Amino acid sequence: MTWTIPMPTAARELPSLDIHELTGDVKEYERFYKALVSISPVPITFEDIEGGAKGYYNDAEKRIAIKTRMSEAQTIKTLIHEISHATYHSKEGRDKDFPLDRRHMETEAEAIASVVAGAYSIDSSSYSYPYLASWASGKEVKELKDSLERIRSFADEMITGIDRSLEKQIRREQNRAFREEAR
Repeated sequence: MTWTIPMPTAARELPSLDIHELTGDVKEYERFYKALVSISPVPITFEDIEGGAKGYYNDAEKRIAIKTRMSEAQTIKTLIHEISHATYHSKEGRDKDFPLDRRHMETEAEAIASVVAGAYSIDSSSYSYPYLASWASGKEVKELKDSLERIRSFADEMITGIDRSLEKQIRREQNRAFREEAR
C-alpha cells in the first residue's frame, strides 16, 4: 500500500509545506550542547553553509558541520539530526540487513531529532513535520512501520546517552563546588 494524497478533480494549487526555521532559546543550552558533543561519534564544527541546509554529516571525513548563526533551538535540533546520521547511517553504523536510501535516512534522522528534542521540551514540530512529510511521501506502509521501531529504539538510545552525559556534568559541577567550598 502506498500513501498518496488524493488529487482534486479541478486543477487547484496545492498548499506548500512551509518549513519554518526554529527560533528561541533552549534551557541549559550550554550543558545540553556539551551532552550532545559527548555522545557524537565524530567531531562537530560550525560553518557558514550556503543554501537551505542547516548542517550535514560527512561520512568520508567523519565529521558533522552545523550552520553558524542559528537559534539555539534550531542548532540543537539540527545537531541531534546530524548525530543520528553519524551514529546510525554511517558506513559502519548501517544495518546490513536493512538497506536505506537517502529519503529513508532523512526521514529517520528527522524523526529521531523530533522525538529527542521533544523529550527535552524543545518543540521542533513547525520544522520537523513539514520536513518529514517532504521526505516520507510515497513510502510504503511496511517501510514506515519498520522505520518506526528503528526510530523509537534509536531515540531511546540517544536520550539515554544524553541523560548520562547531563548527569555526569552535574556531578562534576557539584564536586567542583564542594571542593571550592571546602577551601
